[in-house]
Amino acid sequence: MHALWLLPCLAFHLAAQTPLTAPIRRVRLHPDTAWVTRSGAARVAAAGVHRFVIRDLPPGLSQDDVRVAARGPEGSRLGDLSLGAEVRKVTETPEYKALKAEWEAARDRVDGLEAEGEALQREVTFLTGLQAAYDKEISARLTSALPGATAVVDLSKGLQGRLAEVLTRDRRRRRDLEQAREVFQRLNQDLAKRNAERSTSPSTATVEVATSRPGEVEVDLTYRLPGAGWRPSYEARLAGDGRTLELVLQATVQQTTGEDWKGVQVEITNARSGRNLALAAYRGPAELDAALPAPPPPPAPRQVAKRAAAAVVELSAGITQNAYVADVAPAEAAPLEEAQGLAATWVLEGAKDIPADGEEHRFRVLARDLQPELSLVATPRLDPLVHRVARFQMPQGVPLFPGSQVVHYAGTQRVGQGALELPAPGQPYQLGFGPYRGVRVELKRTQALRESVGTFSKDLQWTLRERIVVANETASPVQVELLDRELKPSSDKVRITALPEATPSQEGPVPGVRAWRVAVPAKGEGAVVLGTQIRIPAGMVLSGAGDLHLPQ
Repeated sequence: MHALWLLPCLAFHLAAQTPLTAPIRRVRLHPDTAWVTRSGAARVAAAGVHRFVIRDLPPGLSQDDVRVAARGPEGSRLGDLSLGAEVRKVTETPEYKALKAEWEAARDRVDGLEAEGEALQREVTFLTGLQAAYDKEISARLTSALPGATAVVDLSKGLQGRLAEVLTRDRRRRRDLEQAREVFQRLNQDLAKRNAERSTSPSTATVEVATSRPGEVEVDLTYRLPGAGWRPSYEARLAGDGRTLELVLQATVQQTTGEDWKGVQVEITNARSGRNLALAAYRGPAELDAALPAPPPPPAPRQVAKRAAAAVVELSAGITQNAYVADVAPAEAAPLEEAQGLAATWVLEGAKDIPADGEEHRFRVLARDLQPELSLVATPRLDPLVHRVARFQMPQGVPLFPGSQVVHYAGTQRVGQGALELPAPGQPYQLGFGPYRGVRVELKRTQALRESVGTFSKDLQWTLRERIVVANETASPVQVELLDRELKPSSDKVRITALPEATPSQEGPVPGVRAWRVAVPAKGEGAVVLGTQIRIPAGMVLSGAGDLHLPQ
């Protein structure tokens, strides 16, 4: 009796479930994951609790991976959310059926092209035989009577034209057949791979919505998927006249989630959804104590020491390093997020298609036109070339990802690439656009002397004199900014003195760097004089001056 009484209740429960078609409408991409939103709508005819079932979701979804929202008539409330798995054979899935239909269409295409080839070959054989028979008949008539010239020419042209048309169609058919066979082979491999799988377990979601009156109900189901992400990159395009610089932020997206996103709205965010947001906190005071140092351990015998050393060598280097060395911080958006405390989100314009093929798909996020200040910069001690550099202030609203790739273009020509670097506080951003033709720089050493000075101290002293020569081979005057590292003593034992003839310098773009701005006339030269004396006490060794190549 109890079982019979439960049957109507079970039937009512099953009837109350409404299948809801919810295609993918929106995808929010994080650097390491994706949140996919499906939306569907249905009309309810009466007030009450309604259960909407969304099927064919990715397998393995949990409650932590799913968010749901609903809209309906005034007074509607969102109820429970339940997740389940629907075990089915692979051949019953919509993906398999679509693949099978595509495979059958490709097979029919190959069969049709092969049948067309057989028909064309028969026609070629017929036309060739007809032409041979006609030539034989003409040869026989030439021995008895002359045939009409017009009839001979017309028939010959007709046969040759038809034969050329058939051969052209056959060549085109061969090319189409080759492409069709490649498509069919690829689909055949995909179908065989699917047939090798026994079953699949797509997730299903049941959403309860309570309504106070009839009306239309909309349900948004959002779930998290691994296997998707994006990384930032920039393009810096300098105009031919050098007056404007276009800075473009691009997002390179890759996804292997198993879902093809077609015609969806894509959002890009730099927030890491899986990061730990627990605040660092002290749990109590720090207690300090003083004690006598522990006595050193007794020296081990020679054989014991050898065995101990061998045991240390056998330890894993990774374990030893991880115990004492902190992990390297990721050079992506994390420093920016820590500094600002906020995550930014950008909505890409238009609907996008991102298949689950693991390939890179690049999208334009935003672009800004800047007015840079162009300069010619050289660091002759490190690089003998003069580079063209664009300096600018970064406008508000441009997201910065230190370490991301920046591709540099001068006009339409790609001149190189580098990594985005944040400048020192108060300094502008700068991007290089390759060597500047016609301007050369050379570092010349005029004196390098090592001697002992002082009557009693016998200190060591180095005297270094150098010249930086800038040659301008162009027809226009230029100004070149020369950079060199500043020499500073790290202790009072080292004394560094600039020689009187040295050209005065200015503060460079980075603390600890000297700068000279040299105006060079057309077809002329400019020079900067460097002179330094370095003195240390006798018996000591100078360190940190390796790039000066001082005499020993």
